[in-house]
Amino acid sequence: MRRLLLVLVPTILALGVAAVPGYAGPLTVTPPVDVSVPSPFAPGCGGPTEGNFPGANFIYQNSEVEPWIAVSPANPNDVAAMWQQDRWSDGGAHGLLAAVSHDGGATFTYSAPHFSNCAGGTAANGGDYGRSSDPWVSWAPNGDLWSIAIAVDRTTARNAVLASRMRHGSATWSEPFVLRADNSRTGVPLATNFNDKESLTADPTAAGGNLVYAVWDRLVSPNNNAPLPALENSRSSHGPTWFARTTSGAAATPMWEPARPIYDPGVRSQTISNQIVVHPNGTLIDGFYLFKSTGAASDRGTSIAAIRSTDKGATWSRKAIDIAPAGSIGETDPEPINCRPFITGNPPCTLVRSDGVILDLAVDTTSGPHAGRIYVTWQDHQDNPFGDDLILLSHSDDAGLTWSAPTKVNQTPSGTFTDQAWEPAVHVNSDGFVAVSYYDFRNDVSGDRQLTTDHWLVHSHDGGATWSESHLGGPFDLHQAPYARGYFVGDYQGLDAKGAAFTTLFTLASSGSDTVFPNPNPTDEFTNSAF
Repeated sequence: MRRLLLVLVPTILALGVAAVPGYAGPLTVTPPVDVSVPSPFAPGCGGPTEGNFPGANFIYQNSEVEPWIAVSPANPNDVAAMWQQDRWSDGGAHGLLAAVSHDGGATFTYSAPHFSNCAGGTAANGGDYGRSSDPWVSWAPNGDLWSIAIAVDRTTARNAVLASRMRHGSATWSEPFVLRADNSRTGVPLATNFNDKESLTADPTAAGGNLVYAVWDRLVSPNNNAPLPALENSRSSHGPTWFARTTSGAAATPMWEPARPIYDPGVRSQTISNQIVVHPNGTLIDGFYLFKSTGAASDRGTSIAAIRSTDKGATWSRKAIDIAPAGSIGETDPEPINCRPFITGNPPCTLVRSDGVILDLAVDTTSGPHAGRIYVTWQDHQDNPFGDDLILLSHSDDAGLTWSAPTKVNQTPSGTFTDQAWEPAVHVNSDGFVAVSYYDFRNDVSGDRQLTTDHWLVHSHDGGATWSESHLGGPFDLHQAPYARGYFVGDYQGLDAKGAAFTTLFTLASSGSDTVFPNPNPTDEFTNSAF
């Protein structure tokens, strides 16, 4: 018997299977289903403020990127997805397209909140902007669906955070709620007084659907009223976290409280990727990347951090809670090609747009052994000449007060041509199992003029102690995706659950030539289930 055990253990380890009771094998994964539709937005629909500069930028018509998905906590048949439609090479998109299903994702209807000119935004309804970005959706417990976006002009300094609601039983979006609108005396687009990387959370513990929270970062340099010379000569900037909420979300006409800063990291420091989750005891936890260049030496650098509210956002903890240091540097293509003939000079395409500044959070709302556990995931850097190669996960069992040491969860094999893993998402299903999705390049090979990419899911039945991996989608050639300051499928992807089945929404690039760019249909959005 002892000899048999000695034989079995190395065999199990060679297969990557953890010999512990909590181990679970790969999930059953359904084939990916394309939920994209041809773009409803005509070229030039953004008007002059969309900022079309031939030779300097380009719009990838019929591209879909940066998806988010949400399943209603009250009815798993209600599923909503949203993504950027027609991505620009220098930021934003023609508009945000929503796909809403009331039969569990079997069929979808498509609509566009009025977050940009292309999507029906006007001066009268508050959505008259050249572009929009950063799609996000969240279901309230009463069946209302909320969405949020940033809206920008590419030729002016105007920008805003806009929200919209689709009432339960309706198929139309409200006119935008303007949570924050800014301009700048500098006149420089995307410069100072700029609102970025927003997210929205309908409180699942507020049964009536009245509590909805929005959070984002607002970049200021050197001050709110800076003229152009002050901006050009400034050595000071800061990016505090801003917050807005409604306590009347279910009303015929919800009222949003004035937006306000809730955490300021100080001069030459900022937050980004703010996201609020709600603990079962009602505590709000806002997790974010924190960049600090002032203060005590021990406080400087990049980290994953959080603040908390125990009164539904009325007040917040003043000091950020450190979760872990963060050292992401972003990905690169180990064999760059020229993929931008529409840009003067057709410069090489060297970067993969996964900036390593986006995190994701999830809460175990079950009554299982890890009830109330909060998970946060992000990508980080290790000793890899091509960039990031780790997906890390940390958890909290006391509503965000303290956090575990981060552990690596991606199963990307070492020793591959490039072992970079990037862009994680995390969620917990109705059984209390936690899953993390991500992309990697394990199947990429040298010399084939492709950047072969796959999408994966790891899941754990024991609170993150052991993991098993399943393939979600791919392989595909990332070279076919829009090049928007790097090959771009979005700064994040979608992951939720319908009961015990994890539900995905992710971007895959379409087949195309390795020499003819752009691809007429660069990317599509796909969903499948893993159970």
